[in-house]
Amino acid sequence: MSNPYFSFFSRNEVEIRKWAIYLGIFVTIAGLAFMAYLGFYNRYWSDDWCYNVDFKNLGIGGTVNTYFMTGDQALRGYAPNRYSLTLLSGLLFSTGIFGAQITATLVIICWIVSLLWVLHNLSKIYSISSRHIVVLCAAILIYYTLYLSPQRFQVLYWMAGIHYSFSIIMGLFLFGLITYQIARDTRSQIAEYFTLPLAFLAGGLSETGCAYLLSTVVLALPVAWYLKQKKNAWAVRVFPTLIISFLGLIGSLVVLSLSPSNTARVEILSNVPTTFLLTLILSFRFALGFIVDSMRSMPLPHIVFALAFLSLAVLVPPTREQRPGLIWKTALAILIVMLVVWLLISAVQAPSAYFYGTPPDPRVKSLARFTMLAGLAVIAWIAGQWINAKWKSSLLIVIALFSITLSMIYTARTTTRLYAELPGFVNRASLWDQRDTEIRNAVQKGIIQLEVVVIDMKGVGTKDIMSSSQMNGEWVSTCASRYYGLEAIKAIAP
Repeated sequence: MSNPYFSFFSRNEVEIRKWAIYLGIFVTIAGLAFMAYLGFYNRYWSDDWCYNVDFKNLGIGGTVNTYFMTGDQALRGYAPNRYSLTLLSGLLFSTGIFGAQITATLVIICWIVSLLWVLHNLSKIYSISSRHIVVLCAAILIYYTLYLSPQRFQVLYWMAGIHYSFSIIMGLFLFGLITYQIARDTRSQIAEYFTLPLAFLAGGLSETGCAYLLSTVVLALPVAWYLKQKKNAWAVRVFPTLIISFLGLIGSLVVLSLSPSNTARVEILSNVPTTFLLTLILSFRFALGFIVDSMRSMPLPHIVFALAFLSLAVLVPPTREQRPGLIWKTALAILIVMLVVWLLISAVQAPSAYFYGTPPDPRVKSLARFTMLAGLAVIAWIAGQWINAKWKSSLLIVIALFSITLSMIYTARTTTRLYAELPGFVNRASLWDQRDTEIRNAVQKGIIQLEVVVIDMKGVGTKDIMSSSQMNGEWVSTCASRYYGLEAIKAIAP
């Protein structure tokens, strides 16, 4: 006698699958939407003042030219050499405070679009027909990358800090061009025309982002070259695009390295650089430490994340028939993914290991977090596809759907922690608006030196107008006073 529950499932399997995926999309998109909503309580902080002074007085083109400033000309004692961040910040500044408010929304939308393009290309390559699963995969990866980010405020809300997020975003657009070549039947020259400027702009966001993207291309080049020698059709199409990406990233690295401001930056920010061999050793060690610490300190979200991708893979029909010995190929594929992830996370550690001999700041580790989660997603997907090919049964599908539901319940629960951040965002925005009005009123009265109340930003790990023992005692205060047209500002405790 058949089980009535399984009979019901068999009759309604398609609908149950569809609504389970819809539930997942709704939960993760809702979480991302709430993150974006918090951004509407964002304002100017830290480096934003210095960028905005230059944009206000020099325009976007003149601000890019500050790349060549040194000494007293540079507001912070050195000029920023991240030319792509300058362009991006200039576009946001042109809209006023609204630019700060939409920063998080812009980051999330661009991230979703770029990742969806990559996954769309990969789904064509690997014959994955379910668009809803592709959307859910993208949403889960972005949500957990931001939720588990070591410094979410700086990489999502702070205008001068989003270059780390945009390093990933522009890298994904670059990877989209590469996978687009693979997915096509013929080579696209139009894609190649876009590759060089995109790679150059992507590398110009930061030294760490450039090293990360360059390492990714360097890992892909020998594989494509080898398969090209074997007359592999897709390798022949994609190899020129990889070469162009490599040249664009090398060009950006040269421009970043030759910046006249680097001498001043090294004197102010760093010690004697680490030797090349020790940099490699430290980078590999820091990367391994980051992976181990992530799994040890946050095991549950990583398990839930991996379970979601494994379950989604089970719901997708296998792309090939099960063959003897496939378990070894699967294990080898997983080991290769683990090695690539370790190498790329090591690339994220390298600049900080070279200059300081220490792991990078938390905001820089967001690149490592995305890489680790993307690698974990691929590993879980490979395992899920193998399980699906090995044990095809209705019970397996039921378990996968139940696991997806549990994962989404946990994901929905994490949004309560995001909600707990709302009062802080609202309070900081209210205090900032009040102070901004007071400063502008003082300027209208002809006051040239002013004391203002510093806003507590310790909870999110970035700076306000810094308190000091004298007027313009901090570079942030100097930039803020020039932005408002004052001679000096002194920030005091409330």
